[in-house]
Order: sequence, then C-alpha cells, then structure tokens
Amino acid sequence: MRRQRLFWRIYATYLVVIVLCTAAVGFYAVRSARSFYVQHTENELLARAQLVREQVAAQIGTQSAEQLELLVRRLGAASGTRITLISGGQPGATVGAVLADSDAIPSQMQNHSDRPEFKEALQGRTGVSIRYSPTLGEDMMYVAVPVTEDGRVAAVVRTAIPLTRVNNALNDLYWRIGLSALLVAVLAAAVGLFVSRRISRQVREIKEGAERLAGGDFAHKLFVPRTEEFAAVAESLNHMAEELDDKIGTLTRERNEREAVLASMVEGVLAVDTDERIIAVNEAAAGLIDVEPAAAEGRTIQEVLRNPDLQRVVAQTLSGHEPVEADIVMRVGSEDRYLQANGTLLRDGDDDSPVGAVVVLNDVTRLKRLEAVRRDFVANVSHELKTPVTSIKGFAETLEEGALDDPDTARRFVRIIAGQADRLSSIIGDLLALSTLEQRENEPRLTLEEAEVCDVLQVAVEVCEPKAQAKGITIGVSCTSCVLAAVNPPLLEQAVVNLVDNAVKYSPEGSTVEVALDETSDEIVISVSDHGPGVPREHLPRLFERFYRVDKARSRDLGGTGLGLAIVKHIAQAHGGRVSVVSRVGEGSTFRIHLPRS
Repeated sequence: MRRQRLFWRIYATYLVVIVLCTAAVGFYAVRSARSFYVQHTENELLARAQLVREQVAAQIGTQSAEQLELLVRRLGAASGTRITLISGGQPGATVGAVLADSDAIPSQMQNHSDRPEFKEALQGRTGVSIRYSPTLGEDMMYVAVPVTEDGRVAAVVRTAIPLTRVNNALNDLYWRIGLSALLVAVLAAAVGLFVSRRISRQVREIKEGAERLAGGDFAHKLFVPRTEEFAAVAESLNHMAEELDDKIGTLTRERNEREAVLASMVEGVLAVDTDERIIAVNEAAAGLIDVEPAAAEGRTIQEVLRNPDLQRVVAQTLSGHEPVEADIVMRVGSEDRYLQANGTLLRDGDDDSPVGAVVVLNDVTRLKRLEAVRRDFVANVSHELKTPVTSIKGFAETLEEGALDDPDTARRFVRIIAGQADRLSSIIGDLLALSTLEQRENEPRLTLEEAEVCDVLQVAVEVCEPKAQAKGITIGVSCTSCVLAAVNPPLLEQAVVNLVDNAVKYSPEGSTVEVALDETSDEIVISVSDHGPGVPREHLPRLFERFYRVDKARSRDLGGTGLGLAIVKHIAQAHGGRVSVVSRVGEGSTFRIHLPRS
C-alpha cells in the first residue's frame, strides 16, 4: 500500500477547507448581494410609485385620459421608470384597464386584472412581482400601490424597472466577489503551503534525526523547534539518544572487556544456548577444536564438531544442575589432542533460569605427553640400571659362593663386574649431564664465547678417530670457511662427539662418516651423516627422547646408554637452537644441530 506524505495530507486538507469556506462565503455573499439589490430596487420602485400616486390621485376623474398619459410619460421619463396607471373600478371604467403608461399605448395593452401585483393593490396592499413582461419582452420587477378614493381603490399606480440592470449590477458584483474569493483562496493556499512545508520540514528533520540515531550516531542532536508538540518530540529523542549512548557505551565497554579477557585466556571457552547453538568461542577454544570463530557462531555444536565426547559434555551440562568434568581426546590433523573439559550452566541474572552452558577447555596434551615420557623414563631408567646392578650382584654372589677359589673364573667375573660398573657409571654420568643441561636451560643465559666452530668440529672428530679407525671407518670434515659463533665450546664439542660416536657405532665397517658445517642467513648448521641401517619414519619423532631405542638389543650390545641424542637436543636448546634428523631405512641418517647466528 502506497503511503502518503504528511505534507500532502496537511496541504490537501487545508486546500479542501479553504475551497469549502471560500465557496460558502461566496455563495452567501452572492445571495446576500442579490437579496440586497432586489430589496433596494423594490424600495426605490415603491418610493417612486408613492410619489406618482400623490401626483395622480387628485387628477383622476378631473383630467382627461390624454392629460393623465402625458403626466405619466413625463414622470416616467424623469424617473427612468416605467409607470402604468390601471383602473381600479371607478365609474365608467373597466377593472384592470390601463389608463396610462409611460412606455406603451394604453389601448394596445392587455387588461391587467390578472396581474398578481394588481390583485394585491386592489386589496389595499402594496403588490410586488417579478415576472416576464410580454409587452417589453424581458424580466421586470413590478411594484403596485393603490390609489384610494372615498375608501375604495379607484386606480392602481404601478412602477416597473427591467431586471437587466439588476442582473448587470449583480453580475459585476459576482465578478468582484469571485475575484476577491479567488485572491483570498490563493493567499490562503500560499499561507497553507508555507505552514504545511514548515510542519513537514520539522517532521522530516525529526525523522532524519531519528534515522541517524537508529544508525548509531548518538552525538547528533535534533534541532528543537518552537512548536510545543514538535519540541517535546525532539527533546524526548535527544534525551533518548543520550541514554542510549550511555547504555551502549557501557555495553560496548563490557563487551570489549569480556572479549579481551576471553582472548587473553589460555583456556578455551565455548558458550552455547539451550538449543546447543554456539553463541561465543574464544581464540584459544577455536585453536583447540580447530574451528573458525566467525563461522562457528550461530551453528549447533553437532554441525561444528564431530566429537561425541564434547557433544556429550554439552548435553550433560544443559540437562543437569551440577558442573560436569570430563577428559576429551580431539583428533586434529594427524595428532591426538587431550583436553580437560569443565562445563557449567549459564543463568539469567533476573530470574536465575538457565539460558545456556559454558564449557572451559584446558589443553593437557603436553602434560599427558610429559606424563608418558616420565613413565617411559622411569621404566627405562629402572631397566637400564637394573641390568648392570643385577649383573654385578649375580657375579658378586657367585664369587662369594666359591668362585674366588678359581683364579681364572674369579678374574673373568671381576672384569665383568668392572665392565657393568663402568656401564652404570656412564648411565649415571649421562643422567647428571642431562640434569645439568636442564638446569642451564632454566638459567637466564648460558655462558657463551666467540669461538671458531670448525675448530670445535676438528676436536670432536679427533676424539672419535680411534674408535672409527678400529672399524676402518673414515671421518670426513667439510669446513672450508672460517665460521665464528657465540657458543659454549665444551658443550658443543660434547654434542658433536655424541653424534659422531653414534654414526661410527651404527655404520658398517669400511664406510665413511661426513661431518659438515653450513651457513644460512640466520642459522649455522652442523651435519653428521652416516651410511648405517637408517631409522624407520615412525621412530623419528621420539628419537631424541631419553632411553628411546629403535633396536634395544643392538643398542645395548654397542654399549649405548640411550641418553646421547637427548643430551645433544638439550645442548642445542641451551644455545637457543634445535636438532633435526633425516633418515631412510637402508640408506643411512643425517643428524643436524641448528644454532642461531646471533
């Protein structure tokens, strides 16, 4: 349905009222003017008839017809009025016969006994009539007065005037009234247009101001007009804008504070309504459950997540009144992520009714992994320490039970005990070294000095050279340029020795081990490559863990403690670097230490 503007409603109504009022006033003015002119003409004719009656009353019966006619013609010409003298029934005359007329020949005129004004005059009253005159052929106004003699109407004097004069005067008056009414209507319409536009403009200004307020521009103030009603509306809107600005500002600050708190939280926060639709999710939660916050909001938890454990936590929280705790395993990519979920109801602040639920997610993946590493470490340490201790105890008991009596056997057992003691000492020494490295990692700074990295590599290779020569293995060093770096030379030497020693252990006889030093824009890379059996891909992520062995039996046969690569990793981390490994089964392995240049 098409809506009309207020301007047209006001102006159209105003025009209708103006037209109606002008028409009514004009109609009344025309009627009044006509009535006035007719009454005025009637009064004039009456006055003239009375004057003529005074002059002819004394001459009726004494003057001849010719003399009366001359008198009537003279009076008619002097007054500009048609004057007719009609017989009233005097002796010798016919009632209604025309005795004299100022404009016509009496003998040629009809009997006037049937004329209404004549009939009224015969009754002794003044007769007035407006009718068509067949003699003159136009509308006339007639006024007849009786001429009495001895108490009877001897004759009737009638005056008449054509209504053409009256009509012409009225037509002129009508034009004047019409033009005046039109001028008044135009002026009133102009005033109405001005007033309507002013009212419409004030309403439009209030409307535009309200639209700006609806658009959030609360700083805009509406102009307060002088009209009381519009001023009240404008002041109310201005007051409302101030209150809305204050309330929205408060809500915005609270929202920003809430979002800042949620964004800065390490814990993930997931909020849903009673229909399990997500209403809020912070960045931490989005990262934990691998979703986009903007895409997740407004959708159900079942659409966003396919994890039944988390869906169960949300459902239990919404259906119960007690907090819900649960451990959840999320599959993100190719890794499992362990989460601890704590769910509680969201309640309305007014009536304390449930409006949703909030689930706080804590990432305990690292704790789970550390716990697994701790269990493996305890098991491995126990196993590694138990083996030499058991051997030492067993051979000592054997010696105690009589093996001392056999010198050769006793000497062999003592060598075995010494070997196991050395193995036990190596394990304990490596554990102490790891403990020391971990303490250094927690210190603000490691004591570093500028040293030639190539010299450190050469010393490490010389340490491992005797063992390599025993297996016929050649160790090659690729270090052509002078590279200075801030390092701890003893620790770095120990890390390189561990890598070269492992490469020599696992390389076949007669093979080669390559030690190389490379530079990039931001790193110094030390590489140790061998041509040993290689490491399967599934073992590579855990290769630098303590006591982790790919082939446990072979590692122990080669005399390893299972802590060498863990020591290398911690030395690299103590320098602010990292370690990496590339290996293919049957082709060998390459271990790298990445050190920062600065």
